[in-house]
Amino acid sequence: MSYYAGKRRSSGVDSTLVVRFIATSFVYLLAGLIIFALNLLGVLNLNRDAIFVLWLFGSVIMIVFGLSYMFSSGLSRNSALINTTAGKEYLLLNGGVILFFAGLSGAVTGQTGKAIAIIGLLAIIVTVTTHLINIVLMASAKRTINVENQKFNDDY
Repeated sequence: MSYYAGKRRSSGVDSTLVVRFIATSFVYLLAGLIIFALNLLGVLNLNRDAIFVLWLFGSVIMIVFGLSYMFSSGLSRNSALINTTAGKEYLLLNGGVILFFAGLSGAVTGQTGKAIAIIGLLAIIVTVTTHLINIVLMASAKRTINVENQKFNDDY
């Protein structure tokens, strides 16, 4: 385990990245629950599919991304493209979830709503594909072992 610019790192992945994905996951979970409750009470009149988009893509996929980065980099001892793609994945996934939600919610009607939903879905597809490629690269790359960390770990 090493420290870089005040940030704790383990096996090549920045723990703040993992926390960002996981924390955002719970924000989507809570937002979906509140919107669902307001929808059931009749305060909102949204398509329920949009709420399920928040839960599935916002909550579940976000937490899966965060945990897969943590476990994959830790198990393979390789961070592959994490440093160059994870921030972009995070932004693109959030944008995709928000656009997909807005397009499906019924707040925007007609062809415009459908187009917004399709753009959001395409952003999610690109993000999931990028994440999958990154995980495969981490799993298939040779292990990188830091001699200092190995010596430290062998002492304990």
